[in-house]
Amino acid sequence: MIVRLTLGSAALLLASPAAAQGWSAEAAAGRALHDPVAARVATTSASLGLGYQGTGRWLYLSAGVPVQGSGPRWSAGGLGGWLPFSTVQGVDLGLNASVNGYAYGASGPNAGGTGGTAELLPTLGWRRGALSASLSSGVSAATDVTGDSSTTRGFHDSAARLAFALAEGIELGGDARLLRGDGGDWPYAGGTAELRRAWGGAWAHAGGWLGGDHPRPAASYGAGVRVRVMAGASVQASVRQEPFDPLYWSTPRRTWNLQVSRALGRQRQRPPPLLPDVVPGEAVFRLPRKDHAEPPSVVGDFSGWQPVPMAAEGDWWVARVRTAPGAHHFAYRLADGQMMLPPGVPSVEDGFGGRSAVVVVP
Repeated sequence: MIVRLTLGSAALLLASPAAAQGWSAEAAAGRALHDPVAARVATTSASLGLGYQGTGRWLYLSAGVPVQGSGPRWSAGGLGGWLPFSTVQGVDLGLNASVNGYAYGASGPNAGGTGGTAELLPTLGWRRGALSASLSSGVSAATDVTGDSSTTRGFHDSAARLAFALAEGIELGGDARLLRGDGGDWPYAGGTAELRRAWGGAWAHAGGWLGGDHPRPAASYGAGVRVRVMAGASVQASVRQEPFDPLYWSTPRRTWNLQVSRALGRQRQRPPPLLPDVVPGEAVFRLPRKDHAEPPSVVGDFSGWQPVPMAAEGDWWVARVRTAPGAHHFAYRLADGQMMLPPGVPSVEDGFGGRSAVVVVP
């Protein structure tokens, strides 16, 4: 899974191979309480957006208008993705690249303006069972134009992340980031938690910019929940505290947001995941008999990659295997000798040009 946080800005992007792919439209309403030095300003706005999530790429367009308070009209858009260079034995090397642009109208005594950001981050990722890590170091830049004046900022942008899957669909992670450029060094440290379920999911993050010169509040935290209400549609609610961000040069603010999303076009039907059942010290593997006329077997590191025969139990081929606690790699061997990975189950590079599925046994 790839988790990308835009710390301190208005966006939190959680992307994973399990995320829905294709075009989607969204309508949202929310309230932001800004904390500039001179005054506190609150505004409630409504917005519409269009986005695309694909394998290793994404884009979005959105626009909003104030419905209460003195906020401006605004629009934003961006695109980006992951450009892979190589994958060897669970190690990925590639480039995370993104470009974002925005424009906002005048609001009270404040003039309107435009701006944008760009990021080029060579990234090294590593996976081993339930543990994953990434390290990136590149450049980030931002520009703002207001009236007759413009400002451009450039940074050396480095980040590191370590994540652990506690169980299927539950992940905890730690993040560190360092921006070096205009204004000095800007270090950040924090953590994330994510829950993914068939009904939707939830997330939370907390952290802060470190250093005595950072404008207060320096803390960053938030939480949200997403619920699928029907095929292709979901509702998401979130709250956040967003501090000053050295890249976007934004003022601290607190926000709440309620969003309705709907997938566009025909959705690809994915088979349900064939997850092994696990209890302490044992994993139970199942394959449907209707899909396999002859009994298959399961192979894995728990058996020295020797076949463990599966026996018929009702509509299923079943194998019960005693295993030590931890993450284990496995695959199914069919009667004709072919190897098969179960659909929907996490997999990793096996180091021999193929992949193996992963099961975590408590």
